[in-house]
Amino acid sequence: MPTYLIIGASRGIGGATAQHLADQGGEILGVSRNPAAVGHWIEADIGTVDGISKVVKAVGDRSIDGLLYLGGVWEKGAFTDEYDFLSSPAEETLQLIAVNLTAPILLAQGLAQNLAKAGSGKIILMGSMSGVQNTASREVANTASKFGLQGVGEALNLSLREHRIATTVINPDNVTTPEVVEDIATGVFGDQAPIPMEDMTATIDYVLRVSADAVPSVINLRQIKLEE
Repeated sequence: MPTYLIIGASRGIGGATAQHLADQGGEILGVSRNPAAVGHWIEADIGTVDGISKVVKAVGDRSIDGLLYLGGVWEKGAFTDEYDFLSSPAEETLQLIAVNLTAPILLAQGLAQNLAKAGSGKIILMGSMSGVQNTASREVANTASKFGLQGVGEALNLSLREHRIATTVINPDNVTTPEVVEDIATGVFGDQAPIPMEDMTATIDYVLRVSADAVPSVINLRQIKLEE
């Protein structure tokens, strides 16, 4: 039975992926601040060093087949007309970078030995099309954190190669999470066809099944119908 540690397991892409992998027979360790509906819940704020340490301690010395960093935060009013870079407080920026960029680095470092035990450990980092060259959005801290994940992924593939741990960054456009569906329905987002969740979980399945002899380092998932 494969074991997956999923960050952001209580909702959105993380929650759907946790259910998907559990349905396939995987053991799920779900990390979030709010209760996770699937698997063993580890309550932690991964935006803090204490929260990272709590997760690493909870995992102990068990083997982990996949570290799936599927959570994240963004600025107040992000992706709407309410966002104002000049009004974004310093505390918001620091917390966002801590959650979106620093935490994945520290978790990869703290759990590398657990992933190595699997023989072909996988790290999946959830980026965004905002973090792809020439497709940035105007949310400065969020975009910076997603750009940064590209570098994290490349460096981890070099640093952890000898341990046979592979890192993939997945950069999607909007996905059919309940939050995105509601934002489209209420007019917060323009009319569009988000990426089906089934496509996201199929992409994650692919990454998890690639052999230890190869790594899809970056995968970009674009919408066919963007905001009008």
